Amino acid sequence: MASKKFSSPKGYETLNQTEDHIANIGQGFYKRNEAGDLIMAFWVRPKNGNSGGVAHGGMLMSIADYCLCSVAMESKENYAATISFRSEFVAPAKVGSLVEIFTTITKETRSLAFGQGHIECEGEIVFSFSGIVKKIKK
Repeated sequence: MASKKFSSPKGYETLNQTEDHIANIGQGFYKRNEAGDLIMAFWVRPKNGNSGGVAHGGMLMSIADYCLCSVAMESKENYAATISFRSEFVAPAKVGSLVEIFTTITKETRSLAFGQGHIECEGEIVFSFSGIVKKIKK
């Protein structure tokens, strides 16, 4: 059972995760800002940390890629596959903290989406990323 520490953050709704590798990271959350942009959030749980007590880089890359693909999908009936993904680690995110993922699609074609984003922790950017995803209709 989830502890109160990792409960739904204020203003967020529980994400219906369909990808097992993301569900293994922990429950995700989402909301939309005033402009309608999707923002996702995850708690950095102890199992997501490295020996330094901060989020493992693989966790940050996984949730950033998941958010990029989610924003690129036109509906839940479709999916997206990553073609290219670039990232930079900017600062640590401590175990027990909430990370928020902000993603923007900068260009779209019929079958591709180009995007960029960053992850914030306690108001500080800790990770930045960009990538290209292939939009696939089921």
